[in-house]
Amino acid sequence: MRSPKDMRIIQIEVTNACVHQCSNCTRFCGHHKKNFFMDWDTFQKAVKSLEGFDHCIGIMGGEPTLHPQFERFARYLAEQHPLDYPIHTTRKPILNFPRYIRDKNYFGDECLNQCKGVGLWTSVTKQYYKNFELIQDTFSYQSINDHDNPSLHQPLLASRKEMDISDDEWITMRDNCLIQNMWSASITPKGAFFCEVAAALDMLFDGPGGWPIEPDWWKREPKDFGYQLNWCEICGGALFHSGRLSSEEIDDVSPMLYERLKEVGSPKLKAGRVSVMDMSNPQPGQQMPDTKNRYLTDFNERVSRDNSILFPGKIQGIVFCQTGVGIKEKLKKLQRSLDHIIQFATEQEIADKLKSAVTGHEEVIVVSPQLQSFGRTLNKAIEAAGDNWICLMKEHSEIPEGIIERLKSVVINPGVLYSLPGLEEIKLFHPEARALKSACYDGVSQCDSLDMFYNLWSADKQVELEENFDILQNPDLEDWQLLADDADSEHRSQVHQALDKIKKDYEG
Repeated sequence: MRSPKDMRIIQIEVTNACVHQCSNCTRFCGHHKKNFFMDWDTFQKAVKSLEGFDHCIGIMGGEPTLHPQFERFARYLAEQHPLDYPIHTTRKPILNFPRYIRDKNYFGDECLNQCKGVGLWTSVTKQYYKNFELIQDTFSYQSINDHDNPSLHQPLLASRKEMDISDDEWITMRDNCLIQNMWSASITPKGAFFCEVAAALDMLFDGPGGWPIEPDWWKREPKDFGYQLNWCEICGGALFHSGRLSSEEIDDVSPMLYERLKEVGSPKLKAGRVSVMDMSNPQPGQQMPDTKNRYLTDFNERVSRDNSILFPGKIQGIVFCQTGVGIKEKLKKLQRSLDHIIQFATEQEIADKLKSAVTGHEEVIVVSPQLQSFGRTLNKAIEAAGDNWICLMKEHSEIPEGIIERLKSVVINPGVLYSLPGLEEIKLFHPEARALKSACYDGVSQCDSLDMFYNLWSADKQVELEENFDILQNPDLEDWQLLADDADSEHRSQVHQALDKIKKDYEG
């Protein structure tokens, strides 16, 4: 067993709410009658208790992005546990997102920052995308897994006594447990724990709680783990080497643990999503991969090919019209590229001309002038576009054929203002951009031109797309080269080797 001080990561469990109920989940999602959401005071206390811990501090769930205060938690943790070398990236389009995150973890977290920073464990949900800009700017490490893939989860709700494992055999097995030796200690609203699964078991079965969340709790040695080791007695982490697909959402449990789930009123058990194991032959499912990861052999599969959350769905067009001349012909061209079109003008006479031109086109909206104010009218147009990507242009701008479909095939950052290749007058943005949230309705209303509106984004969040933006590449390699050159001399060689390895992976 390991002391938490020797671990690469310590987790702060902010919630056990999740969009999934994965097979044999380490947090037992689906079994709780009521989910918890860590309060702000406890989160602050948890972060402060880890002062001096010189490795990664993670935010985990359940699905942590479901927490109502996720943004507040993330920003506070990053402020209290800053990086030596901040790596603000993920600005340019990405074709293979899991591969990019693997590169970023390897170069930025493992090599450049020596595993010091803040991490996020996430299922890549709609809430992840809603917080995409924040996440990329804040977390030095990301463990992404949408669990709609070949990921295998081993049984955890099983007792060693039901397998007739003697005390002498058990001590060796327990002390060599892969989870405790490879994974994390953690903090829940009920205290601090030497093992994240022990913490989850304490929550599920309403145990006595963990150690007080106080400075230096994480310096305890295995000899000091005491009563928390009782949770190992009903954990299958050290017992099994096979499992079932997480996406099946069925738990394999021993007979004794089945009864305990009944006692706590498990909703998942009541729904028939629990399978009782035959303890005379308790190795259900497929053999777990013999890899460091254990659950998935291919990092590229961490986000399923069927998961469209990260990609632009609809792209709406907003057209600023100053004359209304030739608008019918213009609409025909735009409709071939964009999902919907919203037109606006600041002069009522031009708006009336637009409305006349779009009669019979239900997919085209004309926004009436708001007090003849450019900013107020643009606000109304953005509101009409809903929660979709927006392509903003003047009435005579031309969208290159096929480029909108190409944009829908890559991951682009909702916090960035993009210019189409070679076309500064056509911009792509998302209403969830922090630049717009910070400006609020009043800030946009005060804009008197497109240029003033575009300047709401900081310079590092304005990107001109390259012609080949949708090829398989790591778009940040040039920026990472600069970071590598600035690295501490003690680690500079390792950082450059990491960068060279990433380059060769793409060349191959």
